[in-house]
Amino acid sequence: MAAAISLLAIILLIMNYLLSTWLFGEKRNKISDTDGENFHRWVLVFIGIIVLIFSTVINRIDSNYVIWFLLGLLVVICIFQSFMEWKYLKESKQYVIPLILMVFGVICATGIIVINEQMKYTTFQEVVSDQLNEETTVRSISIYVNDFSNNVLEREAKTTINDEKIIDRILEDLSNLELKKDNDFRNYGVYTIRFVTTNQVEEDHYSTESWYIDLTENYAIITEGSLGSYEIVSETGHLKTIKSLIGSEEVDWEFEEE
Repeated sequence: MAAAISLLAIILLIMNYLLSTWLFGEKRNKISDTDGENFHRWVLVFIGIIVLIFSTVINRIDSNYVIWFLLGLLVVICIFQSFMEWKYLKESKQYVIPLILMVFGVICATGIIVINEQMKYTTFQEVVSDQLNEETTVRSISIYVNDFSNNVLEREAKTTINDEKIIDRILEDLSNLELKKDNDFRNYGVYTIRFVTTNQVEEDHYSTESWYIDLTENYAIITEGSLGSYEIVSETGHLKTIKSLIGSEEVDWEFEEE
């Protein structure tokens, strides 16, 4: 996203230079040479202050909101610049350049938004493909049941599963999960799942590691692979087996004492 926005900004700067040269050569007039100089300068300073303030929170904002802000900023600047050139440099007709840049920028930015939104969609299998694939041996799965009733993460119960049939049932439930990246989700899962898996990393060399995911009805927080928070956008019953095991005699549970 950042690379696409930077590239668009560079393209707009190049277009501005080429259009100016093509339409007006070296004779393009400047607002700084007119009575509108002070007003033009102070408006741009005000816009610059807004951008500076926004830059301090940009890392905590969804990428789509960022590009919508930048798109709005582009429209405001181009319309303002076009108006100022129309008002003070009307005879030159160079006010058409900001309008051309605005239309081109809006079209490109809209395309970036659409592409970025589509790139957020993935699947559970794609996200953890390096840790969990057809060649992976799943040694065990541990399930931790969490409690947030006091706004503090507390373990209610836990179990470790080595039975291959139960492991296969859990993996089957998760395999069809369709996900959408959502970095705004900042909570823990009702269930924390710990996987212990073995994968071949080189010829005759294997690596065993443990990794976690947190699950709720609507979200998955993954700590390996394409780590991050994901909204679950499919209805696949991903917690069906896990819920059926709660209190079941199929596995041995350790319950936390109050």
